[in-house]
Formats: sequence, C-alpha cells, structure tokens
Amino acid sequence: MAHAAGEPLPPATSEAGWQCRRYSPGVRLNERIGRLQAFAVRLTSPVQLLEPPRGHVALVIGFGNPIHITTLTTPDTEGTYDSFLVGPDHPPLITRHDGERTCFEILLSPCTAYELFGGRTQGLDGQVIPLEAFLGDMVNRLTEQLIVAASWEQRFALLETTLTRHLDRQPWQVRDEIRWAWHCLEQSGGAMPVSELVSALGWSHRHFVHSFQHYTGMTPKAAARYLRLARALACIDQSPEEALAAVALECHYCDQSHLTREFHALAGCTPATYRHQCLGHFLPVSPAGARSGFFKTAPAPSA
Repeated sequence: MAHAAGEPLPPATSEAGWQCRRYSPGVRLNERIGRLQAFAVRLTSPVQLLEPPRGHVALVIGFGNPIHITTLTTPDTEGTYDSFLVGPDHPPLITRHDGERTCFEILLSPCTAYELFGGRTQGLDGQVIPLEAFLGDMVNRLTEQLIVAASWEQRFALLETTLTRHLDRQPWQVRDEIRWAWHCLEQSGGAMPVSELVSALGWSHRHFVHSFQHYTGMTPKAAARYLRLARALACIDQSPEEALAAVALECHYCDQSHLTREFHALAGCTPATYRHQCLGHFLPVSPAGARSGFFKTAPAPSA
C-alpha cells in the first residue's frame, strides 16, 4: 500500500532548510518506476550537487527558483530548468540552485519511459531536455495543481493519477521479452550475463541486442554497467562506512580497482571522493563560468 503522506527522509546535514519525502505508489505504478521522491529547499546561499547516472530515466517536475544544470565534462555549458528529463546513461551532472524550490523526482525504467513518451527518450544522447518538449502544456497544468495542493498527500496522489492516466492513453508497448530482460538485469544489479538472457529467450545475440537497444536506448552491456553503478551508489548512500572492497564484492565488480575505474568513468569521481566529499554534502559553488578543479574529467563510457 502507498504511504499516504510520503515517507520522510532525514534532512541534508549541511542545510537546515532541506526536506525530503519518499513515496511508494500503488500496484499499478509500483512495478514500473524505480523511485518517487520529493524535495523542498529554502536556501540562504547557492549550493551545488553532483548527480551521477543511476540507470533509470529521471523525470523531474519542479517549481520555485529554477535549477541550473551543467555536465561535468562540459562545464562551460549551462541550462536553466524548472522541469526536465535526463536519460539512464547521462553524464555526471552538476546542479546548482538557491532560494526556494520544490521538486518531484521520478525514476522510470527505460521500458516505462518508452511507453510514456513513445520512444522519444532514446534520442536524449546524454542531454538534459525540458519536460515541456515531451508533455507540452500538460506540464504547466500539472505544476499549477501541485502548487495549490494542500498537502504532500494530495501532491503525490495527483502525480500518481496523472502518470497512470497518461500511460493508459499511450499506444506504445514494449515487448514482454525485453521488459523481462530489463527486470532481470535490474534485479541482479547488472550482474546477469547477457549470454544467459539470450539463451533463456532463444534469440540470436544480434537480434536481442538490437531489440533491447530499440526499446531502452542502451545496449544490454551498457545497461548492466549503469545498473551496477546504481547498486554501488545505493550501497555507499546507505552504508557510507562500508569498506570499498566490500562494496565492490557486493556489487559484482572484480575488485576494488575495478569499482574505482568504473565509478570514475560513469560518475565523474572515485567512490572515495563521492563518499567523503559528495555524499550528504553540498559542493562549494564556483564563480559563474569557472571550471571546477574538484573532479577529474570523466571519460565517455563505452557501449
């Protein structure tokens, strides 16, 4: 059963004006999204955060002061957004904002995003796209309703109802075999070998890779890498004192060195840097246009 008013999460340690609530939707959506949570902040000075990819399409609906986003690999390019969408394999992002802002973050499986947006999420290519480009005026109407809603309970219920109705109206369907394959990869944290999926389906390797990429926008190998990273991020988020060698073992990396290489390639920094300087902390804000020397430039991941 859904938590009516959302499950409150502890505030960030470095900012008193920060609230976060997590919500578990009903059965209709529970199997189709990875996470639904809300943030409300009231800041007295600008802050910025590192946002690594987590293997899911991130749909963000927000209002209040807009958020400024740049990629770690192209720090001189910045966009300003209220509501936006990023793909499951986006480059590490730096988000910056100040003042008051409320936003809802919905993590969708690529299969659900395909059905919600008719396959258009495959063309994101690591970009941050304004949500209006996908949902048009529906975004403005929904935002206005969220602003005037009297409680968190009403806001979450409104989001759940809106998403469910929109999904029900869409004609696009992902093949059951690909949905099953994604579920297997997700549940295993990216550890299930692609060869096992191919064997279980009885398809040729080439046909499986082509079909998987058509619906998810990623090859199975790339999806496995990002899902493995997502599990590693979750482990560090939940148990920041756990030894990185143990995290590597739990998340099916060969060893700690393998974890460090993959983490740096996809998240933009080492797991040690993420744990000690990003987790639960706001990053120092540099002057506009200044390139941060805090992170090393992350190489583009291979497929």
